[in-house]
Amino acid sequence: MGLLAKNGEFRADETHGIATMPGNHLHVSSQGRGWRNLYASLATEQSWSATVHPVAHFCLAYCVSGAAQIERRVANMGQSHSAYLRPRCFGSIPPEVESTWQVSGSPQVMLLYLRRSLIDQVVTEVYEGDVSRVQIRPILGEGEPLLEQLSLAVLASMRTPDSNNALYVEALAQTLAMHTLFALGSGVNQRRLFSASCQPLSHGAVRRVLDYIENCLDRDLSIATLAGVANYSPHFFAKSFKKQLGQSLHQYVLQRRVERAKHLLLASDQVVSQIAFATGFSSQSHLTSAFKKRFGVTPAVFRELNTPTSVMRQ
Repeated sequence: MGLLAKNGEFRADETHGIATMPGNHLHVSSQGRGWRNLYASLATEQSWSATVHPVAHFCLAYCVSGAAQIERRVANMGQSHSAYLRPRCFGSIPPEVESTWQVSGSPQVMLLYLRRSLIDQVVTEVYEGDVSRVQIRPILGEGEPLLEQLSLAVLASMRTPDSNNALYVEALAQTLAMHTLFALGSGVNQRRLFSASCQPLSHGAVRRVLDYIENCLDRDLSIATLAGVANYSPHFFAKSFKKQLGQSLHQYVLQRRVERAKHLLLASDQVVSQIAFATGFSSQSHLTSAFKKRFGVTPAVFRELNTPTSVMRQ
């Protein structure tokens, strides 16, 4: 099947594998969640030293707790760089170059990998830049408040069990890419970010998107697909959607899927697992969690309470 899963998931084998090095303890990762443009992991690291092989994707390392003294040498960048990595500070691993690391300490670190194709798209479509000329400045032991808030949102999503939040994380990945380039990128037109983000969705575009969602709830909806329906930049689509409808794209799609599941529970004799997949949930447990949060009972109990004379097949 290659490096990409059928749903385009960003897999662990596309990363440097630092979180799973011997001695490091992996707490949680995004593996298996269907996240397309972002891979994340949270691990407690032990002191280690190694040469890290190049990968295509840019990596941010956010220190959640603990601390470490780090010495890093990046190929073709001259002398090594030393810094003390404290909680709430970032380091980064540049893409497509080899780097040598010596880490002394036991920090809890979240690694966030942004897919290279997403970075390139943001450069060309948002900043109107030349991909070949854009560089992202390597950092070590620096604070970046906005990137921190976005990273904490990713961490919360990763820690939430059975969450059907791929659309939400996809929007986070878009925003992370834009602000990583804004904060650390050279060769980009920063003014373009603000002018492009102010264009509203037209009434016709909103109607097309809502109709498409309603007709395709059983499909793997993505921001890129829905933005294409609206003929709108995918990098600002989620923000504009929320501004005009008063709720996030993720919340809207989840609400419509739960409502469709409610209808099928009352109007059909499909088992709950069939209804889950027919409404776009990745599993029965995901449907059950979302349904109970909205209606206060599980799908099975809802069906029993509202169709007492029917013979249910659970």
